[in-house]
Amino acid sequence: MAAVYRLVDFAAICSAMLAAYKIYRTLNIGRRVDYTSAQVLTAALLASAASVVILQIAGAYRRESSLLNVNEIKSVCKGISFSYLLFAVILYFGTIYISRYTVALSYVFSLILVVSERTALYHLLPMANRLSGTNRRILIYGAGELGRALYRTIVNSPRMGISPIGFIDDDPAKAGDRHRQTGFNCRSGICVLGSGRDLLRLKQEQRVDEVWVAISNVSPDKLIRILDSIRQCGIKACFIPNLYKLFVHRIRIFTVGNLPIVEEAQPRRGAYLFLKRYFDLLLAAVALLLLWPLLLAIAGAVKIDSQGPAIFTHERVGRDGRIFTVYKFRTMHQHTDPCAPSPKDHQDPRITRVGRFLRKTSLDELPQLLNILKGEMSFVGPRPEMPFIVKNYNEIQRERLQMLPGLTGMWQLSGDRRRAIHENMDYDLYYLRHVSFFLDIAILIETLIFAFRGI
Repeated sequence: MAAVYRLVDFAAICSAMLAAYKIYRTLNIGRRVDYTSAQVLTAALLASAASVVILQIAGAYRRESSLLNVNEIKSVCKGISFSYLLFAVILYFGTIYISRYTVALSYVFSLILVVSERTALYHLLPMANRLSGTNRRILIYGAGELGRALYRTIVNSPRMGISPIGFIDDDPAKAGDRHRQTGFNCRSGICVLGSGRDLLRLKQEQRVDEVWVAISNVSPDKLIRILDSIRQCGIKACFIPNLYKLFVHRIRIFTVGNLPIVEEAQPRRGAYLFLKRYFDLLLAAVALLLLWPLLLAIAGAVKIDSQGPAIFTHERVGRDGRIFTVYKFRTMHQHTDPCAPSPKDHQDPRITRVGRFLRKTSLDELPQLLNILKGEMSFVGPRPEMPFIVKNYNEIQRERLQMLPGLTGMWQLSGDRRRAIHENMDYDLYYLRHVSFFLDIAILIETLIFAFRGI
């Protein structure tokens, strides 16, 4: 499978370079430099091969995937960025002159094409695995918080080749419960199929290959008994250490002799936050400069369509619990309760005609560019929540207040947008654990691809 990814990446980058040179010549940008078709193709093939090697070094071909595939996309963005940085250095010190416009266009096209094909492969891979029957079929022993977290992690890592087919739990009250996955396809899920006493039956009925034990606060004696019962049924057993709460922070596991040691590492975000702020300022200023005619047109359409102001303002909670005023284009009728639950679909009578289009395209969020300029929000981060909800946050949920709220983020990319933000903490907690500049770039690119998923 890794060979397929390398081949598709090679083809995408090569196509991007050829398309960039074609546009450069067609539009006659800058100083026109002509090469023969053989020269252009040779340069594109060599550069694409070098890019694939750098993508390998950047970790873009690891088997593990991630929630919404953002970690893989982050590695792709990092690898392609370093590739083109290397090209720029070679061109500067070399004797071959290639237009900077061609290189810049090629970089943008390469990012878009490779991210698009990786996203397509991410969606096609689970289907291909099911058809081929090569996935390992596992039962998850424990339908509590840890077991559900394990299930969500596995289904968002299709390259691992694992298919969770159900839960088992010794609590009779959980029998038949159905738990949904997170990610793009949040409507699917698996059920609690029985208890530990049903292992032998389930092995035969469900063709179980492995059982993964994921029980919070399980005693060592009980864990040993469970593992023994699984092995007696002739099934391979694995167990998950109860470290789910610790993974809210960055941790490192190492060994001293034969003893595993868990170290909690405090993330160093100073340079990242500095770079992120100036990137936000530059991008917001450019966006407002380019989009002001669109902003005026939308504001006029909102005013014509229904009574009330074009801009909706409301209090939200930002970084470190600070209250600020968020700006959005109004998408609902004037006297709608702003604290009421968000609409679940486009047919909600509270939404105006123009509002349906704005929510579908996420254009209602554009006024938040002003919040970004003011330093109250960032382009990427957790969604800002209302104060009365934040007031009831638990310790883990308050972790999302460590960063500036974002115009976009992982929750907006998911298929879980019909559920409340505070009920979808997986997305924000994943972002906080893996935050980086290239992760932000990956989320921004995927936002452009999935801009029309909103409601």
